Amino acid sequence: MTKRILIADDEPAVRQLLELVLRSQGYEVVTTQNGDQLVRTAQEWIPDLVIIDLMMPQMDGYEAIRQLRNDTRTAHVPMLILTARSTAEDVVTGFDTGADDYVTKPFNIPELLARIRAHLRRAAQTPVHNPLTGLAGNVLLTEELKYRLKNDTPFALLYVDLDNFKAFNDTYGPARGDRLIKLVAGVLTDVIQEKGAASDFIGHIGGDDFAVLTSPERLDEICQSIIALFDMRVRDLYDPEDLARGYLRGVDRQGVPRNFPITTISIGVVTNCRRHFTDYEEISRVAAEMKQYAKQLPGSTYAVDSRSTNEQVVERDRRGVSLPPVLIVSADVMLRSAIVPMIDEADLRALDAPTVLDAERLLAYHPETALVIVDMRMGKQLCEFCHNLATHQPKLPIIALADKDSSGVVAPGTVRHILSLPLDQEQLHAKIVEVRSPSQKAS
Repeated sequence: MTKRILIADDEPAVRQLLELVLRSQGYEVVTTQNGDQLVRTAQEWIPDLVIIDLMMPQMDGYEAIRQLRNDTRTAHVPMLILTARSTAEDVVTGFDTGADDYVTKPFNIPELLARIRAHLRRAAQTPVHNPLTGLAGNVLLTEELKYRLKNDTPFALLYVDLDNFKAFNDTYGPARGDRLIKLVAGVLTDVIQEKGAASDFIGHIGGDDFAVLTSPERLDEICQSIIALFDMRVRDLYDPEDLARGYLRGVDRQGVPRNFPITTISIGVVTNCRRHFTDYEEISRVAAEMKQYAKQLPGSTYAVDSRSTNEQVVERDRRGVSLPPVLIVSADVMLRSAIVPMIDEADLRALDAPTVLDAERLLAYHPETALVIVDMRMGKQLCEFCHNLATHQPKLPIIALADKDSSGVVAPGTVRHILSLPLDQEQLHAKIVEVRSPSQKAS
């Protein structure tokens, strides 16, 4: 992977010279004019090495180094001082603030390049990046989660895992298994570059486990894009006869012969939109729970944790009574987030389905579903879904949410209630409560 070098110097001639020289050596280079710009850029565009002039306006190099060393995302990055001040006191102060090396102006270009190569080589030997994919490892992921918790930044953590990877690895060998791991890294990188933001984070936890940190409002689009791109690319790694057959022949972990489907991807998602986390270990535990839940569903899929801090209702209520699920079918993550608390208050369990395909999978896995709430703005495919549901499960109530443009697409007789958008929360809550029988309602 191309190494990134971030430069901060208030002299345009120096910046231009450094950029020209470093780009000619194959490095990716970004330049800034002062310490403040340097810190803000480094937090969004994590560099592999930083070159800092000591004497700059707004924020000098000393303070910039201090801030970068105190930021978990950049604390590990090698930092070289570039300065005309070469007294012993200046050098000692630079090292005390966290610099790794210094070069005096005017500088010798071959010497500077040699120092840069040496620091990048040493940094590469430090186990903060996965050696197979080059992605940030578990140490950096942990530090990034700590940083976002400390700053109370809204986030969504995607815990990504392969299904049937062992069967693939056993059949084709570790070399092709490594190609599959790299394929996942490429899929995540391509999706985040297209759908994500500069502040998004991709990590390789180890083996076939990956993590993505993004913002909650983008999680559905990113998860769906990951699944679509992976399902398309993974087929290139299968032998034609296995692909045509649709499965691999192998043995499971107990030594029992089995047929293993084409490898799919499962994503467990946790956000801090509705609940407060005390530490990164709690986030990781919940993400692992959601990943295991997603792996129980057929095909490539993702599952989003919808629980709140004060109501950790998942499967059963306080009396041990199983909580009937309510399925929410909507591509609007904010609408789903608004409905989930009403379902919790009614002693029911929320199931999230951002697509019709997800809804069909969840219904197959949860035949005990007590109510379906659909967002008719999803169009024709959702109408067909409602029609099929009304035909094959006529006793399952459906509540349709529709705005003025989508209300006319609801087929007569397929839904029990039609409620208008924008959402009237009291009205919807009353309809949700109706699905509970008198014996199930809280006394």
